[in-house]
Order: sequence, then C-alpha cells, then structure tokens
Amino acid sequence: MDYKKNDFKKNKEKIELLEAKIAEWSKLKLNSAQTEIYNEMITEVRRLKELPESAPLTVDESMLSSHIAGTKRAYELRGPADKKDYRTLFGTEGYQWQDKESTFFQAAFSGRHHPGLIRAMTETIGSDGGFLIPAEYTEKIHNVSLENEIVMPRAYVQPMRSNSIRIPAMEVGDHSASLFGGFTASYTDETGTINEKNPKVRRMELNAKKLTGLLRFSNELVADMSGGETQLTNICGKGLAWYRDKSFLKGTGAGEPLGILNSGCLIQVAKEIGQAADTIVYRNLTKMLARMYPGSFNNSVWICHISTIPELLEIVVPIGTGGHIVPVLTESNGVFKILTRPAIFTEKTEPVGDKGDILLCDLSQYVVGLRSEMRLDLSIHVHFQTDELLARLIERHDGQPLWDKALTLEDGTTTVSPFIVLAERN
Repeated sequence: MDYKKNDFKKNKEKIELLEAKIAEWSKLKLNSAQTEIYNEMITEVRRLKELPESAPLTVDESMLSSHIAGTKRAYELRGPADKKDYRTLFGTEGYQWQDKESTFFQAAFSGRHHPGLIRAMTETIGSDGGFLIPAEYTEKIHNVSLENEIVMPRAYVQPMRSNSIRIPAMEVGDHSASLFGGFTASYTDETGTINEKNPKVRRMELNAKKLTGLLRFSNELVADMSGGETQLTNICGKGLAWYRDKSFLKGTGAGEPLGILNSGCLIQVAKEIGQAADTIVYRNLTKMLARMYPGSFNNSVWICHISTIPELLEIVVPIGTGGHIVPVLTESNGVFKILTRPAIFTEKTEPVGDKGDILLCDLSQYVVGLRSEMRLDLSIHVHFQTDELLARLIERHDGQPLWDKALTLEDGTTTVSPFIVLAERN
C-alpha cells in the first residue's frame, strides 16, 4: 500500500476507505497474512489521523486495539499455539537504532562514544551495566533462538515487565477424592443438600534468572566486521537457544530455571527386570506412554538424546508367526515418530542408559517467563596481551512446569503426569 502524500482531500478519502475496510474485516476470522494486512491498515489510519487537518477516526477504538482474530497485546501470556516472535511478545516500542552507516555491534565494539548506545542500569546494584541492545537487534537474536529451541515454541510464555511475576495455578489434586483444584460433584435429590468443596489455588512465581554468554573476538575481526551483524546475531541466538533449552530440560531451579528432569511432577518409569545396561526395550516405551496424563497425549513429544538412536532403531514389533516386523522408530517427510508421537533428537538431555536419555513430555504444561531486554558488556582488558575483545551477552528469563506434582487417578494408586522419564539403566 502507498499512502505517502499528505494533502487533506486524499488523506480524508484514504481514511474513509481504510475505516470501511477495517470495519468489514473486523467481523471476519482472519488468517495470519490477513491479520498482518489488517494491522497495517490500522497503523496507516492512525498515521493519517496525526497529519494536519486529517479527518477524525470514526471506527470504534476497541477494534483498533487488538484482539481481532485472536491477536494479543504485548506482554500478554502466550499459549503453546501462539506466535512467540519478539514483536508479538513485547510490541514495537524501543526500536531506536538510527545510524544507517554502522550496526549496533560496530558502534559498541569501536570503543568510541556513540549517541545510539544506551547504558543499562542493573536492578540489583544500581550501577552502570553494559549497553542495552536495541530492540531491532534483540528481535533478531530472539527470533534466531526461537527457531532453534525445543521447549519455548511449545510452552506457555509470559513476557515480564519486572524481575518477577506471580501466576495463579490450580492444585493438581487427587482424582480419588476430587478433580483439579479440589472440584467435586455429586448427584442429589431435588431438595437434597449439596456438599461444598472450595477449589484450591496455588501461586507460582517466576523470577528472572540471568543467563550470561561470552564471545571472544580479535580486534582485527572487529575492525573488519562490516556485514558481520548476521553472523553475530546467529551466534548469540543459537547460543541462547542451546542454554535455555538445557536449563528448561534439566535446570536445578537454584539460580536457574527449574527443568523438567528436576521437577516435582516428573514420573520415573523403572527398567525391566534383568534389562541390560544402556538398552531401551519396547516395554520401556509402552509403560512410559501409559503414564502420560490422558489430556496431554495429543500434545506429547518424545525428547531423546542422539545416542539413543541405535537402540531405538533395533526395537521392532513382530506381527504373528509369518507376519511383518513393525519398527518402533519411524520417519515420514523428515518427522520421526515413536508409537505415533513425534520424536525430537538432541544433545541437551542425558546419554543412553542415564536417567533423562528419553523423555515423553507435554511441553504445553511448562511456562517460561521472559524479559525483553538484552545487555552487552565489553572488556578490552581481560585479553589485552593477545589483542582480543571479550563481549558478554546477558538475558534474563525463568521457567518451571505448571504442575507441582503428579496426578493420582480415580483408582487411588495410578499416577500420571505431562512429564515422563525412563529410569537409569547402568
């Protein structure tokens, strides 16, 4: 769309046309491409409104503010199926880098004053930190990271405005006595007494943990870095993805996120009697599947260490005496599956034979808290003798499962969870 001319008559006509289109589209369920165009129209109407003598908006402002077609405002909780790119999570404020002659990294690494570089103040000690990375560069790093992650794209994500945030959650409960949060129901006579049960709510708290990544450069590389912005954002983004995933999967919760492998709701399936060390057998997998919470089955994925592939490829299910052999690990169009559920292979868990080499997870039952700011600290002194520059990238986030414990089913003995792991087999 080209709406650049500012004369009043044409602007008024454009506003009227756009208002009519916005009103029409606001009644429709839009796909992602249409939603993007819809938002562009809203932005253009608002821009034209600010021009001298332009006609006032007549469209209901509630339509311009956002929840059309499921769109959410910045800093609202994002579900597993929602978009989690930087602008979706945090909005478009803070895009301030104006120097078209140099990148932020060139300016930061130069060691000279640059008006675009903004000093960060840390919340804990109140002294100068490094440079706040402008939003457009943070966006690139975040989006590269998101593309390379396992957990966050499939989890709930809560953008954080401050260092901590509290999230209400229901108690998991015990189905032999009540449902989630203590809900009970019973059949009663017309004038019978209804037994009351107060639902129980617990409070989850996310506290942003500081993840620090180090990058070491020669000063020659910095001097010749023209066009190296993409390389740096890829290095930073992929590095953040690796360490975030690792903490979300097996973090201790002490100074780092609480990972799935250390959570109170994790169910551990024991090895088979007489099972050899470092092996995976068919019964291991079927028993893990049987402990998955039924409501999580459709969202569940296997997360397997890369070293489990030889064992998984050797597991087969024979069909009858002279029938075919069905492999447990299958592949179609580049997607691996185990017992009908997608399988993801990674190095971020534990090697074959150890607890954590294979997990069955519903990652929609994990929540990530994410701060928008990233910070870059620089030092020319640490590696002064080798003429190298040390850069420190800092991001803050937290994460933990939404469940505090496994769920006991109606039979009073069977427990299920969104997170299942195979026990050690050494």
